Amino acid sequence: MKTALKVIAIVFTLLVLGIIGIVIFALSMVDQGAKMVVEQGGTYAMGVETTVDTMDLTLSKGAVEMGGLNIANPEGFSTENFFSLANADAKIDLESVGTDTVLIPSVSLIGIDVTLDKGQDPSNYNQILENLARFESGESAPADKSKAGKNVIIKSLVLENINIHVANMPGVSLVAGDVAINIPRIELLDIGEKESMNAGDIFNLVIKTVLSAAVEAGGGIIPGDVLGELGNGLAGLSSLGDLGIGVISDLDLDNVMGQVGEQIDQAAGDIQKAVDDVAGDLGKDVGDGIDDAVDGAADKIKGIFGGKKDKP
Repeated sequence: MKTALKVIAIVFTLLVLGIIGIVIFALSMVDQGAKMVVEQGGTYAMGVETTVDTMDLTLSKGAVEMGGLNIANPEGFSTENFFSLANADAKIDLESVGTDTVLIPSVSLIGIDVTLDKGQDPSNYNQILENLARFESGESAPADKSKAGKNVIIKSLVLENINIHVANMPGVSLVAGDVAINIPRIELLDIGEKESMNAGDIFNLVIKTVLSAAVEAGGGIIPGDVLGELGNGLAGLSSLGDLGIGVISDLDLDNVMGQVGEQIDQAAGDIQKAVDDVAGDLGKDVGDGIDDAVDGAADKIKGIFGGKKDKP
């Protein structure tokens, strides 16, 4: 009798351990699936490799934690990554998981680092912006739409502790080292309410929001030509207002997307007009006139981004 009880106890224990093992394996597969969706969504949108170090889903609480997200530079750059994120956490409405659209009440992205690298021509940020433009136009969409993940609605997306670094800038990095600015907090509201979004769309949104913040906060710190290039690239992308997304920030981000490019084009037109006028006036010192024209138009560009006009 005692032997039979021992056998039953051993079988029961093995059964319990087997069930626990299956559950752990299933949860790990869920984690791996979520990790894959994020990596694929980022790679499709950005046009460069996107990786995630850790992904942890606690289904019973509807909680997700992610660590070590990295968006690589395009090939050939000496800096390690274009974008990196230290930590992220999100709350998920479990009832929506089985539907076509997943509802996410809140997402926090904490510790964002972006490196604007001019070590090549085109720069890493110009290449990324071109990839985003192709993504928004549908040119870089995956053949299998399901790989980009389900549609999501995010009620609140908070970006905290954003650091923008400038690297390999001729005449800047050599003298002062890499320039950095910090943006404490940006909150985006009602993402996906107006237009459906998947993982790739969320990457696109986050990157252009961070780059818009760099333009708005970087006046007088980030070189003017870099601000101009960023503004031109962002002007070709959809704005937050067009997507029905609200913003809580001290920065006027929506003004950067879709509008700054027109002002830069106008300033560039002023340069060309001034140069043409000088070239047509043979009685003037052509060299000095061109310098004055370029300086005047450059002041206008600085004014667009809040730079000091009297700074050479």
